[in-house]
Amino acid sequence: MFETAHEQSTAQPSPTATDLSNQHPSSESRLDPYSGNWTIFAPQRTERPDEFVDQAPTIKTDVACPFCRGNEAITPPAVWARHIPETARLFRNVTCCEEEEEPWSVRVVPNKYPAVGDLQSDSKTAFDSGAGRRDSGLFQSGCVSGGHEVIIESPRHFHSLTQLDIAEIDLVFQAYRDRIKHYRSIEGIQYINVFKNVGYDAGASLTHSHSQLVALNQIPRPVERIVERMSHHRASTGCCLRCDVIRAERKAKERMIACDETVIAYCPFASQLPMMVRVTTLEHQSHFENLDDRALESVSRMVFRVISWLEKIRPGTAYNYCLNTCPPGVNDPSDSFHWSIDIFPRMSHVAGFEWSSGCMINPVLPEAAAAMFRKCAAANSPRRR
Repeated sequence: MFETAHEQSTAQPSPTATDLSNQHPSSESRLDPYSGNWTIFAPQRTERPDEFVDQAPTIKTDVACPFCRGNEAITPPAVWARHIPETARLFRNVTCCEEEEEPWSVRVVPNKYPAVGDLQSDSKTAFDSGAGRRDSGLFQSGCVSGGHEVIIESPRHFHSLTQLDIAEIDLVFQAYRDRIKHYRSIEGIQYINVFKNVGYDAGASLTHSHSQLVALNQIPRPVERIVERMSHHRASTGCCLRCDVIRAERKAKERMIACDETVIAYCPFASQLPMMVRVTTLEHQSHFENLDDRALESVSRMVFRVISWLEKIRPGTAYNYCLNTCPPGVNDPSDSFHWSIDIFPRMSHVAGFEWSSGCMINPVLPEAAAAMFRKCAAANSPRRR
């Protein structure tokens, strides 16, 4: 059964950004147990004057959207597609590479403007063998390749994941699972990341609801640090770091948002960005792509709920979410990694101090953010109707 972290006796009105002014004004720093980075929390900075007026970017309406049904020829051929018939809602495979006229509900295509080259067309061992490295003392470089795909979440021109049918949202997460499995099977792939950019400030270039997958032949150093800290915690305590954090968060309750039998959503203790929410499974699971259908369904619905609450709290706010699964290049015999999805609105800008120090300043305490989400969740709970 789905429930919010704190059930209340009466419905609460949907919270607004003005709730942030109720935070206590003192600053403090907090350590992220996963990355080892410190975040400075400065609630008083929400009161800063702002003489700059945000101007929304112009949306081109005279250009055909490449992700809409009927415009499949604008994108590369699909590598994965499935359709949910309007009547039976049953999944079936569609070989879109050969039959682009077939209907589809979710479609995955290679990115037309990839961030990395195709590992399958390049040398599979160039980076690992060192043949692709160029070392001239202080200045080192290397070949980066892998894969870059776009997950088109609907044939209709929707802007938000919350506009999709719940069956379509489940199918989106099935696409994530299947494409991660695909890249995990390719020799040379060391790291896989699934992410979603919504809105100009979050890095989106198209409004049609979509997400992306990037696979690399190397593991980013910040990810390596997280893996190392998780492994160290497992070695020293015998427990998974994220499982320990989840137990502590459920006991403390103040940063929890919602929980069901499978999945939990909470605001991390040392969130680097304001209003960040983390979603993961209660049961230890290192690989997102190994979730069964029931668990995957719970995850997709929790992400849907969190985004719907965020859209009520901050209408029109740009946001990102990132899926972190155990990298293929990690040798983890102790099973110390635990997958997660981080959802974060783009409410603040990274400025000079953050760039120069590597230390983020967050104007919203996670306890205040969680309280806002809980109020919104309670106001929309079927139990209150």
